[in-house]
Amino acid sequence: MANQETNEFTYNLEDVSPTRKELRVEVPAGEISTALEKSYRAFQKKVKLPGFRAGKVPIQMVRRRFGREVEEDLVQRLLPRYFDKAVARAEIDPVDMPIIKNVHIKEGDPFHFEATVYVMPEFDVKDYLETPITEKEIEVTDEIVEKVIERMREGQAELASYEDENRPAEKGDVVEADFEGFVDGESFQGGKAENHLLELGVGRMIPGFEEGIIGMKKGEEKEVKVTFPEDYGNEKLAGKEAVFKVVVKDIKEKRLPEVDDDFAKDMGEEYATLDELKEDIREKYRAQEEIKRREDLRKGLKAEIIRRNPFEVPEVMVARQKHSLMERFGLLQGKSEPELDPEQDAWLEQQARQDVAWQLISEKIAEKENITVSGEEFEAGLEKEATENSMTKEALKEYYNIQMGSLEPFRLGLLNEKVLDFLLENAKVTREGSGEE
Repeated sequence: MANQETNEFTYNLEDVSPTRKELRVEVPAGEISTALEKSYRAFQKKVKLPGFRAGKVPIQMVRRRFGREVEEDLVQRLLPRYFDKAVARAEIDPVDMPIIKNVHIKEGDPFHFEATVYVMPEFDVKDYLETPITEKEIEVTDEIVEKVIERMREGQAELASYEDENRPAEKGDVVEADFEGFVDGESFQGGKAENHLLELGVGRMIPGFEEGIIGMKKGEEKEVKVTFPEDYGNEKLAGKEAVFKVVVKDIKEKRLPEVDDDFAKDMGEEYATLDELKEDIREKYRAQEEIKRREDLRKGLKAEIIRRNPFEVPEVMVARQKHSLMERFGLLQGKSEPELDPEQDAWLEQQARQDVAWQLISEKIAEKENITVSGEEFEAGLEKEATENSMTKEALKEYYNIQMGSLEPFRLGLLNEKVLDFLLENAKVTREGSGEE
């Protein structure tokens, strides 16, 4: 706790935690009386009242009629001034706007206010070199390639009606049907469709719906009884029994193309044979897995270094990052405080706390290791980001300036990438299951 006195004001600083300070500032009554007098005189010059010329309203009448307004105006001017002076004297660096409370201003009394101020924690990052992490070996098996080709076949499938119109629908068939659902005899939103194509046996519908259609014939009508799952997205329907009136309009066979050189050519002009297609699938899958592998390594690095460097993070920064995550995941939907289930809220809180901790650690490592972003790297990064988002570089700069107030968040993002690259180069990487480094 620190108490300081100057000719202008006194302040008291209480250390609540490494990142939170409580500041109380008091300005002597004499200072405030002088400032109030000047404010009343300035207000008198512009106030207009019936029966008085502009600027000629008696000062005592101004005090009675507009005292509160003048005081509030003065607070708006005095508070930032004395807050900044107290912060400078106390040698603290706020990370966000302070939370102001208990403001008091009255002629004849000292002016005082209190402020909750969040500051950066003081810590020294350590044990970040040769961090042990485990990487997964990338293996592209024949089974993986076959699954990709099977998805390609599905994308090229043709539907053809069976010639035998009396043939009952079987698992694997595609049924064209009209249906309407009812709960307690009442239809419900989203429960009706016409000419709906449904592949039987893939489980895309409510449990029991597809099974109820199996065995039906073209032109047949039937009521299919189902029960909505307890965890169904629509709470009004969750756990409820429903009846669907179904009309089968057609039953179609899904015809898949043969997997041969012609199939490969249909997938792209660059493929002359099936082997070329398979090799390209292997290369692209390996490239995707390499991106995932590198991201997993980075996550492992960050988690381990955070674990090795515990410190308190400013709650105001955690709250801001949590809000940013909710915005990114589309949870706000116009609400400043969305309703979240406890598990979701806990995950967001933990993730936000980890994000803030890593941001502070990353900046510390950059400082210790003299890692910087050069002007050329900054411009190249902007160019790359703009291209990836189909924007001009100028439009991207404008976006950051409008949405984030400056280009500093972009620079910090590039700096973090360089820090992570540095840490990966100096990590102790072990291949999963092999013990190799």
